[in-house]
Amino acid sequence: MKYIFIITAILVIIFISDLMKKRRIKRIIEKEWQEKKSFSIDEPVDSVSTFWKNLGGQRHGVDEVTWRDLSMNEVFQKLNYTQTSVGSEYLYQQLHTIQLTDQDRDEPLYKLMQDNKPLRTRLLYDLKLLGKRNHTNSSAFIHKEYTNIKNVWLYFICGILPIASIGVIFFSMKYGLLSFILSICLNIVIYYTNRRHLDISLYEISYVAGIIRTGKRMTNIKDDSFRPYSKSISRSVEPIRKMLILERVVSLGKGSGDFEGLFEYIRIIFLLDFISYFFIIRMLKENRDKYEALWKSIGKIDAGIAVAFYRRTIGDYCTPDFIGSEELLFEDMVHPLIEDPVKNGSQLNKLSLITGSNASGKSTFMKAVAINAILAQTINTVLATRWTMKPGYVLSSMAIQDNVIDGDSYFKAEIKSLKRIMNIVQSGVPCLAFIDEILRGTNTVERIAASASIMEWLKNYQGMTMIASHDIELTTMVEGFENYHFRETVQQDSVYFDYKIHKGPSKTKNAIKLLEQMKYPRDVTEQAYRLADEFEESGEWKVPKTSITRI
Repeated sequence: MKYIFIITAILVIIFISDLMKKRRIKRIIEKEWQEKKSFSIDEPVDSVSTFWKNLGGQRHGVDEVTWRDLSMNEVFQKLNYTQTSVGSEYLYQQLHTIQLTDQDRDEPLYKLMQDNKPLRTRLLYDLKLLGKRNHTNSSAFIHKEYTNIKNVWLYFICGILPIASIGVIFFSMKYGLLSFILSICLNIVIYYTNRRHLDISLYEISYVAGIIRTGKRMTNIKDDSFRPYSKSISRSVEPIRKMLILERVVSLGKGSGDFEGLFEYIRIIFLLDFISYFFIIRMLKENRDKYEALWKSIGKIDAGIAVAFYRRTIGDYCTPDFIGSEELLFEDMVHPLIEDPVKNGSQLNKLSLITGSNASGKSTFMKAVAINAILAQTINTVLATRWTMKPGYVLSSMAIQDNVIDGDSYFKAEIKSLKRIMNIVQSGVPCLAFIDEILRGTNTVERIAASASIMEWLKNYQGMTMIASHDIELTTMVEGFENYHFRETVQQDSVYFDYKIHKGPSKTKNAIKLLEQMKYPRDVTEQAYRLADEFEESGEWKVPKTSITRI
């Protein structure tokens, strides 16, 4: 009777503890969605990028140059409300993968996660139980061939020896004990000699087991709207659910209970890690397609909830419309990384040239268009009130840096970046190219000549191109490019930028006015005005006169 009472008390404590944990997680979920604030932890990029890298960086996805130019890691962090490492890796890959044909782009899933609160809360609870763990490399089991343990029969024999030795004790206490002690010592040596080859893999496998366990929980969800997902997950889980038993074996002794030390010794003495690992890897190899389907299902659901949460936090957004003509129409578009951004609207055709002074907003505008073009074609979400575009791969040449290691100057790095865009354009795939301050790394004459030639070349291929430049000469040199500009006005003590795109080439000449505002010597600014006026009249630069007053 006494033992029944103790067992009952333990079961009650476990039940109450589980109930309190469930309530605590649900309170966190409720708070996140009410306050529109994520409590999810950030993960290192080299961890969340694993799935994308394992895929080999799909051809014509968002490449590394464009990803860096547009600060897409920061955009990803803004979006990353995922609860699991699987979701993070899936979302990171999703933002790299431009979809040209699948027009709904998971929109039914996003709407379901936005509208069905009970289902969303249940899924978030299951996902939070799985949680995040850096460098689990769980997607590697989809692609990588893991080398299994060779000669596993030796581990079987050595693992059985301690049990066989106990049997010998019944016939000879002396030899039985001796063989028992020797077998234990042998297995301890074998374990610690070979365990370093398993430690990382067992760390990864424990998370794989968590993925399977999460899938198993999701199959119990009875919501009718989730039925297609639960059926698919059930088909994936069933052939690999036995792996959970094996994972339980290799996790013995890794907890914090009173008997964990004893369990760890049992694992070591009977070499259970090696034997279980052999069967786990074999099971994953035989059911690789099922594991892949399960991994992607959980990742897709987790990422889908993250997109729904992002839409809730940003407030104003739209789903894009896709058309066949090469034009881009948008209203009230903003940059996702700027606090209190200025909204912009425009209708851009195949070829656009944007001029204007520094800090007027050209680069920010181009990045905003490029980022939203990526979001439109990956998560079907745009930070605008209207967005219409022709699908295409997004390419950029913006934040160019010289490469000391490879010996590339700024200009060489720039022309490499441009050549990569031209190669893809020439291949015939539809694309949207964004080029900021084209060929800024060389002298004026060659820059203008080469820029005009590149612009003329781009006219002959499909795809949209947006170029920003300080060189006003380009606005009249190349036909076919529509001119736009950003402007500023110099006031008494400051410069005012409206950060709005305007039609036509830039007409403002405020650079010298800015020198005046900064109290440059009068002789300098007067001569600058004179030289500029003479160049506009004759088309030639005059030699400056040495009439500047010495101080």
